[in-house]
Amino acid sequence: MPGVPSNKACERCKKRHLKCDEARPKCQRCTNAGVDCPGYVQTRKFIDQGASVRRRYAPYQEGHTKPHTNRGTESAPGERQFGLNQQSAGPSNVPSVLPPSASWGSTESNQSGAHSPTQNMQLSTTTSPARMNAINFMANQSMADATSADITGLDQSRSTSSRSTGHSPLNMNNTTSPHVLGITYNGARSRPPSSHTLSGSPSQPSERDEFQDIFSELLTGTEHEIAFLIRHFSENLGPWLDISDSTKFFEVHVPIRAINEPFLKFAVAALAAKHLGRMKGVKSPGGGGMFTSPATMEVYPNATQVDWFLKGTNYYYITASRMNSAISEAYTSISSSAILEESAIQIASRWLSLLSQQPSLLTQEPAAGPFSKKGENILAASTIMTMYKILDEPVENWQLHLSGIKALFDSLLQAQGGASPIPYLLPHGARAAFWNLARLDYLSSYINRVPTQFDPDNLSLWRAAGISIDESGNLPKDMTTNTTLSHEDHSSNSLIWLLTKVINFLAEFKKLQWEQLTGHSSSDPPTPSSASATPTPYPSTSTWLKLCFDFQTWFEGLPETFRPCLRLDHPKDISKLPEVAYLPFPEIFYGLTSCAATMQQYHFGRLALSLNRPPDGVSGPSTAFDRLQGYRELMKETEYRGREICGIALGRPRSAARVYTIPLLFAVGQCFENPEEREIVVDLLRGIEADLGWETSVRIQKLQASWAQR
Repeated sequence: MPGVPSNKACERCKKRHLKCDEARPKCQRCTNAGVDCPGYVQTRKFIDQGASVRRRYAPYQEGHTKPHTNRGTESAPGERQFGLNQQSAGPSNVPSVLPPSASWGSTESNQSGAHSPTQNMQLSTTTSPARMNAINFMANQSMADATSADITGLDQSRSTSSRSTGHSPLNMNNTTSPHVLGITYNGARSRPPSSHTLSGSPSQPSERDEFQDIFSELLTGTEHEIAFLIRHFSENLGPWLDISDSTKFFEVHVPIRAINEPFLKFAVAALAAKHLGRMKGVKSPGGGGMFTSPATMEVYPNATQVDWFLKGTNYYYITASRMNSAISEAYTSISSSAILEESAIQIASRWLSLLSQQPSLLTQEPAAGPFSKKGENILAASTIMTMYKILDEPVENWQLHLSGIKALFDSLLQAQGGASPIPYLLPHGARAAFWNLARLDYLSSYINRVPTQFDPDNLSLWRAAGISIDESGNLPKDMTTNTTLSHEDHSSNSLIWLLTKVINFLAEFKKLQWEQLTGHSSSDPPTPSSASATPTPYPSTSTWLKLCFDFQTWFEGLPETFRPCLRLDHPKDISKLPEVAYLPFPEIFYGLTSCAATMQQYHFGRLALSLNRPPDGVSGPSTAFDRLQGYRELMKETEYRGREICGIALGRPRSAARVYTIPLLFAVGQCFENPEEREIVVDLLRGIEADLGWETSVRIQKLQASWAQR
C-alpha cells in the first residue's frame, strides 16, 4: 500500500506557521517572497483503508485530471482515464503479476528505469505511489489475461540467442508473465523532459511520468491492449486492405482467425501499434458516437504518451518468430537479427517451399483442400507485415519489401493449380492478399519506372485471382458477367491488371528512349525486376492503341455504382467569404469507397497513356501546325484527368481510398502550372500524412523541387 503524506505544506511555511498553497514544485508564497522554497518533506504512514484513501492521496498531477475519475470523464479528445485499483489490493498480492525472477530490494532506486535487458527487475518496498498504483492495477487483472498474450511461448534457446546478439527488441526470458516485454526496454525509451521534475533532481522523473511508464509497460501483451489494437485495426486499417474486397476478409475474417492464430494476432497488433505511433496515439473520431461513452476496448490510458513504435517493433518481432515456428516445428534456433532482416514475403515463400518438399503436409486438412486455412493466414500475416514496413517508407522503397511476390504466387499457382484443365481459383484469403500486393506493386513500379513484379501476360495467375480474361487477353465487355466476385470487385481488380500492363508499357518506353539516347542497349541500367518470365516487345503505336481500347472497353462495361452521386463543378471557397471565390477543382463524391479509388486510378492510367504516346513516323503530324494541335489536345486531356483525380480527392473519400492516392497526386502535381492548384495538391498530400499516418514528405519535396526548376 503506498504511503500517505501526513503534511503537504513546504518546510518554510510549516516553520512560520503560514498557510501553504502546496503548489508544485515550489509554493507560490515562497516565490512571492523571493526566497527559494525548501520543498516538501512527506512523512508517510502505511495504512490500508480501501480505494477511497488511495483515490484521495493519488500522485500529484499539475494541470491534469486525476486518473481515478468517472467513466465519462476525459482528459483529452478520444482518451479516457481509467479508475485504477477499484478493489482493495494490499502488498501481499502485488508479486502475483511479476515474473518469478523478480526480486524486491530494500533501498529506493534513483534511476529512471535504466534496466539492462539481461538483468532482473528490481522493485523496492518504498516504491512511489504511481508505480504501486500501476502494479496494483495489474495485480487485479486475471491471470487469464496474462496468458492470453502467450508471448513467452518461445523456448529458452531462442532467448539465449536474442540476448547474445544484443539487437533484439524483446527479452525472451522463460517467465510466466508477458509484461517483461515492455519492462525490458524501459531504459531505451525516450521521453521529453517533464515540467513536473523537481529542480533539485532534474534526472529524476515525476510520479506522473513514472506512472505512465510502468502502466504502459505492464499493459504490453495484456488482453486489454490486444483488444484495443485489434479493434483499431478492424475499424481503421482493415478497410485499407479490403478496398477491392466486398467480403471484408481483413476487416472481418482476420480478427476472427486471430483468436486461434497467435502470429496473425500479433501481426495485427504490430501494424495497429505502428499506425498509432505515426498518429501520436490519437485515434480518428469518425467511427465513434458523440454523446455516448466509448467501450473499454476503444480507449487506452495515456495513449498520446505511449511509445507505440516500441510496442509495434516488439509485436513485429513476435509475429516473425511465431510464423517461423508455425511453418516448422523444428524451427527453434534463429538469431533475432535474422528474424528482423527476413521479410514477410520470404517467410511465406519458405513455407511454400517446405510444403512442396513434404507432401504429407497437404493432407493435414483434407476438408479444406491442399491450401488450408493456415496457408491463408500466413499470406494474410505477410501482407499485414508488408504494410507495416511501407507505412513510413517513401514509395521508392516499397519495391524492396515487395521483392519475391512474383515467385511466391507463381509457385503457389503451380503447386495448387497444377496441370488441371479446370481453371484454378485461389482461396478467399489468398486472393485478398494477392490484390493488395498487386496494387502496391504497380504503384511502386510507376515511381521507380521499372516493370512490375507480377507479369500481366501470366493470364492463368490473374484468372486464378478472380478476373475474367479470354485467351486473347481481353476483358469482357460487360463487367457484371463475372460470378466469382461482385461487380464492383471485378471491375476494380480488372483495372489493376490493366494498370499493370500500362506500367510495363511505360518501363519499356523508358528503356527504348534510353537505348535511342545512348545508341546501344548494353548500357541499360539494371532494375530490381529485370528478370521477367517473358520478354516484352518494345512499345509501339499499335500497343498503345490496344491499351487505350482496353481502357475504353473497361469503362463502357462498368456498373451503375461507378457514377458519382454528388458533384460540385464550381465549389465556393467558404474560407474567403463574404468574397465570392471558387476552387480551381470540382468536388466529386462516390457512395462506395472502392468506386472512388478505382475511378481515380482509371484517370491516372489514361493520363499516363496520354503523356507517353510513342512517336509514329507514318501517321503522325507532318507540319508544325499539326504538332501544335496535338499539343493542345494533350494539354486538354491532361487538365481533364488531373481535375478528376484532384476532384475525387477533394471530395474526401474514406481513408481506404486516400492511402493509395500518393503516387497519383504526385503524378498530376507535375502537370499543374497554377500556383493555387499546386498548393491544393500539397495540402492533399499533407492531409494524408496528418490524418492517416502515411509518409508523404518525400513526394512533397520532389514536387517542390520540380516546380522550382521551371
